[in-house]
Amino acid sequence: MMSWDAYKLTFQMQSPLHSGYAKVGNIQQTRLYVTGRMLWGALTSQITRLKDSTNYVQVGKDVQNYLRTSYFFPCLDREGNRPILPQVQNHQSGYSVDCAYLKASKVDCWLITSYASTAINTGTFAAEEGSLHEVELISHRFLNNVNENGISINAGDPVYLTGIFFLNKDAPDDLKNSWKKIIKSFQIGGERSYGFGQLSLSDEHHPAKELFGYDLNLSGYDPGVIVGENKPVLAHTVAEDGLKMGGMLEPFLGRETSEDGQFGKRLSEVKPCWAPGAVTRKSTSFFIKEKGIWEVQI
Repeated sequence: MMSWDAYKLTFQMQSPLHSGYAKVGNIQQTRLYVTGRMLWGALTSQITRLKDSTNYVQVGKDVQNYLRTSYFFPCLDREGNRPILPQVQNHQSGYSVDCAYLKASKVDCWLITSYASTAINTGTFAAEEGSLHEVELISHRFLNNVNENGISINAGDPVYLTGIFFLNKDAPDDLKNSWKKIIKSFQIGGERSYGFGQLSLSDEHHPAKELFGYDLNLSGYDPGVIVGENKPVLAHTVAEDGLKMGGMLEPFLGRETSEDGQFGKRLSEVKPCWAPGAVTRKSTSFFIKEKGIWEVQI
């Protein structure tokens, strides 16, 4: 029987961050949270380099087995006590902030910015036809003044990201040591070559017994979390038969490094999942699996 230690971490965003979602026309949309798959990829890449190794596949397997994460969400404070969590209510997507429910369109205006770019034809010094694209980003600073529902934000206030790391007590010593070094200054997400996705640890990691108010079970083969009736799941959750929920279903997949080291060459297995924010119809226990995906405990 394996068991886990849980640590609450909060990062301050040092630059905007792209969390890839869908492409609409020439716009690459962003999610308003960081997935476990993104964190797994960043951890795998940076731990491999720290070990002065090229064996990304083996390090990726070790991270899957011994180091799990929750999804990470923007929050208003450096201690991570005021997260912005997705929640479906009355068939509408929105967010819970300080126990207040706000429509997605309102919160998006606080945080989502973008940049546009195009390739230049070196022969004509004009824009290359069809190359114009726009990438949405989670801003590292709040974009607007907010004073409603007890929420007070000033434009320019820093944005933080908060969540939980789970470390298997049987993890190899080098993994136990390396993740603590990496998270002090961390880069995740897309468009990293432009300097996006830079994070710095805002506070020391603290032992955790709950995940955003949900009870944790740390004594099993996988970490477990208990979600109460009519409460939102906070990760992509595999749509099992008999799991009754209300929210949005989406296929969830990502690009992974192939066995010969080609980045993004291989697509992961497609899983139909309830998107974060979907609400349970009854109290349900979930396992936190590899790359942060939740599966119902049978």
